[in-house]
Order: sequence, then C-alpha cells, then structure tokens
Amino acid sequence: MNKILIIGNSGSGKSWLSARLSHQLQYPEVNLDAVVWEPGGFHQKRPQEVIDGELTRLSRRTHWVVEGVFGELAEQLIDSADTLLFLDMDWELCEQSLLSRGSESSKQLDQGLAEKNFQDLLIWASAYYHRQSKNSRAFHRRLYIDFSGRKRHFTRREDVVVFLNTDVAAPTE
Repeated sequence: MNKILIIGNSGSGKSWLSARLSHQLQYPEVNLDAVVWEPGGFHQKRPQEVIDGELTRLSRRTHWVVEGVFGELAEQLIDSADTLLFLDMDWELCEQSLLSRGSESSKQLDQGLAEKNFQDLLIWASAYYHRQSKNSRAFHRRLYIDFSGRKRHFTRREDVVVFLNTDVAAPTE
C-alpha cells in the first residue's frame, strides 16, 4: 500500500481513517476538500487548472493517503492508486457523524456562512445514495468494482478498525 485512495459519503469516516493510515504508515495525507476549495471555507472553489495541477503533482508522488467524496477527482487519481478503500456507510451513521462533528465554523473565516454551508452539506450528503453525479454512491461503487488493485469495501466502522489493527502493517525502520 503506497498510494491509498479513500472514497465514501460525507461523514462516513474518510478523514478519520486517512489520519490514522497516514500516521501509521508515515505517508502524506491529502483531503480532496483542500484541493478543491480556497483556504478559509467551503464557499469558493479554486480554478480548475489549479485543481488539475495539484492532482498531477499528487499522482507523481510515491506515497500518499488521499480521501474525499469528489468522484471526479478520485477518478483522475485512481490509475495512480494501488489501494482503494470504499467507506459505504448508511446515511444514519454518516448523519450522526456530521452532526457530532458540527459545522467546523471556528476553522472558517465567515462563521455565519459556515453554519449555512453545514446545513447545505447535510442536505447534499443525504442525497448521496440517490443522486446520479460522480459524487454519488453509484459512481463510487462503479469506481470500486472497476478497480483492479488492492481494494476493500466497508459497511461497518468495526470492520475499518479491524482493518487498521490487523491488515495495515507499520513501516519497518
């Protein structure tokens, strides 16, 4: 596992898993939100050429853990990945995670806008199971099915923890 791509709905545990894998394997961690959005919040998208340039640079690295819901970006990185992890959690679990995490408005420049964006995120994330865009369960599932490298499909958090504790070896020194 040198280049690990983690996909799934908002609130599925992608960031949690990415942080742990990155720490355990000592690989750089990349959240696709940081590639897409300008710093300071989730209300201004970066220019497409900046996003594409960052994905190109990322694909050339030898080790990484990348996570995100953006299927179009995952699709651009998937040929570089050797491991795909699909966190396919049900909406109740994702919603609970999002609500317990909150809007993270303290991390954003405009706290009022952050609260509105959080409410929009809850609506958007709930549609993950039915929408037909590349940011959907159907598209993530298709990426997973078509991926020929090492892959794991998780529907329970307990299985993710077992994977971390038994399948991921710490790097040798």
